[in-house]
Amino acid sequence: MTRAFTFLFSLVLTACMCTLVSAQSLSLEKPITLQISPENPEPHEMVHLTIQSYAIDLNRSDITWRANDTVIAQGAGIKEATFTTGDAGEETTIVVTAIDPDEEVGRVVASVIPTEVDLLWDSDSYVPPFFKGRTPAGTGANVHLYAAARFPTLKGVFVSDSDIIYTWSQNGTILGSKSGRGRSSITIPGPALFGADSVKVDAETVDKTMRGSATAQIPAADTHLVLYENHPLFGILFHRAIIGDVNTKEKEQKVTVVPYFAHITSPSDPSLSYDWHVNDTRIAPDPHNPETLTIAANNYNGPASIALTLSSASDILMHATGLWSLIFSDTSSLFGGTTNGFGQ
Repeated sequence: MTRAFTFLFSLVLTACMCTLVSAQSLSLEKPITLQISPENPEPHEMVHLTIQSYAIDLNRSDITWRANDTVIAQGAGIKEATFTTGDAGEETTIVVTAIDPDEEVGRVVASVIPTEVDLLWDSDSYVPPFFKGRTPAGTGANVHLYAAARFPTLKGVFVSDSDIIYTWSQNGTILGSKSGRGRSSITIPGPALFGADSVKVDAETVDKTMRGSATAQIPAADTHLVLYENHPLFGILFHRAIIGDVNTKEKEQKVTVVPYFAHITSPSDPSLSYDWHVNDTRIAPDPHNPETLTIAANNYNGPASIALTLSSASDILMHATGLWSLIFSDTSSLFGGTTNGFGQ
């Protein structure tokens, strides 16, 4: 019984001593702070590393930098280094060791995993059919944002949205009610007139192994009026905008204006007020299609100056004006001046 007790006591004592030695060896290493820029790098991006320490004199220390066991920088007082990340999801282990003249050792270890986060946005401002590109955010419009986080796993698939926590912020203010697990898309009011909003999304896996971020600058867009020929057979010719002085041989010309980026559902929106003038004479808008104007030449040869002021009863900040010139003539060119035909 005594021998068994002695053997058991010896085992317990040995285990305690090992634990104490392990803790002591960790405490001998002086703390070093490692700063990584950018904080969330993308694949194949150069990363800048910087170290600081209050516990060891780095200026007098021999410092060795390693990335996945490969020395990337070494020398006395080397407090900065760079490396290039690998593919998305490929981990790089950074180890920095500093030894001062008194043999004091400082060490820091960090893992860098490049990720990709794309931030896409669009608005519900009005654009005509087949408009190419993103719809700018007009006055009063809503902006829709979607974050596409590509966090690859060891199995070769991407982490699902349900396992990613999205934190949204607008102009530095966190949007707590719109952030959370799986919240990869949000809708927010657009920027104020003449203003711009900065929207950022931080994405992080639930287990905190991967993270990334993206930022979008969203400027406010003014309503822009573009006048098009409205052909009797083919309708609005969106590829033929009226720009400058335009010649026409037609005795009756129909044109339609498109209010780009207005916060409306269609140019016939009842909230819009069209104030048309032709050669300084006010023309009452068509009650069914106020965006369309028909000009009858009635044997008149000469310029027809078209002016439009557009406002909205639901958006007092929206105010757009346009000025165009149609030249009615029996010949292809009149006045010999700047004549851009229907072909713009």
